[in-house]
Amino acid sequence: MVAKDGSRSKMKSRTTLTLVVIAMIIVLAVSCFIIFFSLHNPVSTPSTANVAPVEAQYLSYNGSETRIFLVSATPTYGPYPGPSVSQMGGTPGVKKGESCFIINVTLRSDYTAENPPPFQNIFNVSNPDAYLFLTAQIFNIKGQISAADVTPPYPPVPYSGAYTSLASGENATITIYLATNHQDINRFEIILEYVGVFPPP
Repeated sequence: MVAKDGSRSKMKSRTTLTLVVIAMIIVLAVSCFIIFFSLHNPVSTPSTANVAPVEAQYLSYNGSETRIFLVSATPTYGPYPGPSVSQMGGTPGVKKGESCFIINVTLRSDYTAENPPPFQNIFNVSNPDAYLFLTAQIFNIKGQISAADVTPPYPPVPYSGAYTSLASGENATITIYLATNHQDINRFEIILEYVGVFPPP
């Protein structure tokens, strides 16, 4: 009887010990998975606190001030949302989820029929609608950072960057994606690549 009780006690102890070891292994495995996942999927953090704001202003194109007014530009760090694209010729490749500096840009067109967008005289039309492409340049304390504009749809046709059209007095918000691992960006500039009364050829 005593031997049987001792045997049962030993079996219970071994079972308890086995369960404890299994529980510890599971906890360790889950912890390792969480750490691995967090390292490979960094959380997007707003960069507005560390990046100098862009002044609201009329943008320039080919050295002349336009009637495209930059209302605001809000930057964040985050992942590239589009599908992966392989490198083709001089066009850089980009992977889905790649680190990007993202800028939400709000614009307003102050062009009118009396003061139309560029190229109006070439086509002899009276149209205040403006078609435009935007990109951005980014900087840290060392100077300009080389970063590919991978704004979807990508690759670019015909310009890299964000595209929109605006009627006279209309506002729109568009998003620019610049592929970069830098998270030390302290300022950026919005660049008007094209503006005209018709979409670019």
